[in-house]
Amino acid sequence: MRNPVGKYIILIAIFLLTLHLNLFSQHPAWMYWDPWTAPIPSRIVNALEVDADGIKWIGTEPVCGGGICTDGGLAAFDGVNWTIYDSLNSSLNSNFIRSLGLDLEEVLWVGTGHGQVSSFDGSNWEAYPFPIPVNVPVTSISCDLYGHIWAATEGNGIFMYDGAGWDHYHSANSILSNYLSSVEAGPDNAVWTGGTGDLLFKFTGSEWEAVALPDELFFTSAIAIDHENRIWVGSDGVFCSFYAGAWTVFDESITGIPDSTIGYVFDITFDDSGNTWIGHSEGLIKYDGAEWTTFLPSNSGMLSRHVLSLAADILGNLWIGTADTGLIAYQEGGVVKISDIGYQISDIRFLLSAPYPNPSSGVVN
Repeated sequence: MRNPVGKYIILIAIFLLTLHLNLFSQHPAWMYWDPWTAPIPSRIVNALEVDADGIKWIGTEPVCGGGICTDGGLAAFDGVNWTIYDSLNSSLNSNFIRSLGLDLEEVLWVGTGHGQVSSFDGSNWEAYPFPIPVNVPVTSISCDLYGHIWAATEGNGIFMYDGAGWDHYHSANSILSNYLSSVEAGPDNAVWTGGTGDLLFKFTGSEWEAVALPDELFFTSAIAIDHENRIWVGSDGVFCSFYAGAWTVFDESITGIPDSTIGYVFDITFDDSGNTWIGHSEGLIKYDGAEWTTFLPSNSGMLSRHVLSLAADILGNLWIGTADTGLIAYQEGGVVKISDIGYQISDIRFLLSAPYPNPSSGVVN
């Protein structure tokens, strides 16, 4: 005689296995990592970079709250495994990581909240002390086409490392402000920086030039440069772009997004699909070249509206660092991992496309 109980147990087991496979074969559009559920070292993510191997580099700071205290530091996340670097196992002088940048050789450069820059090549750490004592945050790091490392600070101007030593530009020896929030090198190798005041600064190899900001901007909080060499600038409640000598302020009349709903712009980035992403203290904005879309906890899967940092990977995922819920990954249709598509980033080959702009009498991409 057959055992009906055993049959039902088998049926239930098959159902649960099928449910498990279905759940884990799907790729949700929004994924999250926070200190309560993952080894991420803090819920505050100040900086993000994604290297050529698909490793997410996550700069955090110490914080207590929500029933948990975290030490902060730098995390490397490959989509499955976490590696944490801090002042005990690296050359970092602080667990307050304020800025990250990758150079031409994919070496990671790290700026701390206590005025130091270090590099990590995947095996070795090295510290690069500034020529003067600096105990202010290194707010932004960028690498130009010569391989020079630019480090903006909040109080001591900007430093440039040429492989041998640091050059230092500040208010006493240049037109720069000492309080700089962002630095970015463009495809034409011009270096742009800004911070307090109504000016943006451009370095072309010999001297700094000043560019007046639009009337709506009183300071610069973020700079990003797209593949067309358009300079995007964020401030408090407003963002704009500078191209061919003219400014465009993206206010409500252009975007359809109420000006009152835009907060302090912390970061701007671009993905490989041509989308522009603006992260601010009140949410996330996407511009696809034609339409503007706002992402908030009320209309999407975002758990936080307080966006501090952004990075896009080659798989089409947008990585979002928040001020209160850790790390978020987003992609419409589902977040994609390397393991989902069966090859490694190092297996990807690149195609050389036609130059643009064409014709051109200057720099060609």
